[in-house]
Amino acid sequence: MNSREFFDRFYGAWWGAFIGDAMATPSHGYSSEKMLANDYGQISGYLKPQPLHPESVLHTLPTGELPPEFDYIGKDRRKLWASRGTHPHCTLEAGENTLPLFLALHLAVSIASSGKFDIDAWFERYKAVMTTEGVNRDTFIPSVHRRYFENLASGKTPEKNGVADAHMSDIAIFIPLMFFTFKKDIGNKMDIVRALGKFTIGEGASSGAFFLSELLARILKGDSLEDAIYKNMTPDKHVSLAFPYRRWIKNRDDNQAIESIGRYAAIEEGIPLSLYITLKYGNDVAKAVCVNANIGGETTGRGAIIGMLAGAQCGISRIPRKYIDSLKYASEIQGVGEMLYNLIR
Repeated sequence: MNSREFFDRFYGAWWGAFIGDAMATPSHGYSSEKMLANDYGQISGYLKPQPLHPESVLHTLPTGELPPEFDYIGKDRRKLWASRGTHPHCTLEAGENTLPLFLALHLAVSIASSGKFDIDAWFERYKAVMTTEGVNRDTFIPSVHRRYFENLASGKTPEKNGVADAHMSDIAIFIPLMFFTFKKDIGNKMDIVRALGKFTIGEGASSGAFFLSELLARILKGDSLEDAIYKNMTPDKHVSLAFPYRRWIKNRDDNQAIESIGRYAAIEEGIPLSLYITLKYGNDVAKAVCVNANIGGETTGRGAIIGMLAGAQCGISRIPRKYIDSLKYASEIQGVGEMLYNLIR
């Protein structure tokens, strides 16, 4: 592959992740496409999430008071969480990324600053982002982060007391590490395992992220997703390869695939649905992320992965400029992307 094609694919994947996440913020958590359409119509661009969400569960999630050095939520957000019906991303603007992709941007800065993944430096940065008032603007704090700081506050070791049910948004944080594994060896891939091990127990999250990093590397090197899955990987590579994507695509019935897989946050649902959408719509990045946004469920983490894979396949040259320019953190994404690109090209 020539340098120009790699440039195109790298930046397509990089921008695609942020586009897919931002496109999906309004629809996160909807179980009904009809209910989603009633609130937002057909999503085809960035929209500000409405203040209220008909299926919000924030008020049911405990957010106990923690010492200031471990307080991941703050007084203002705690009040929002306590109010029934609060949209999980109501504080975000149109085109603004959720907390996991905001953290991914900070992780990329940490990697680019030292030229490697320094897990201690990253977690110091992570703690500062999470506990400094006004840095993170997202309303919703996923369970891995809540558990992490609750463990610290109670004197428990995070690695031994993490969550068991990691979600798509949890692995989306480590998208920069997926890019970084392209350059070197198995040691870099193990960085994903080490990083996720601070938040989760079990192997589901790390095996999913490891698998996605291999897919990304193959596409960055010139494969299509179709070839990467069906020509260059064996079916035992990951459980998500067991689904009949080609038959579903041939039947032209997205509902059959969605209902067979599930639309929610669990990795065992999120990765297969991400692969299905990317296989079917991934020759058009905007189409793929819009289809995802209109499905509902765990749209944001799934959207980041779909955008990354579709973007790598299409290249930045085939992403409409309006989706890049309208991202709230576009200048930061551009600058950090350049640093990451210079490390791995």
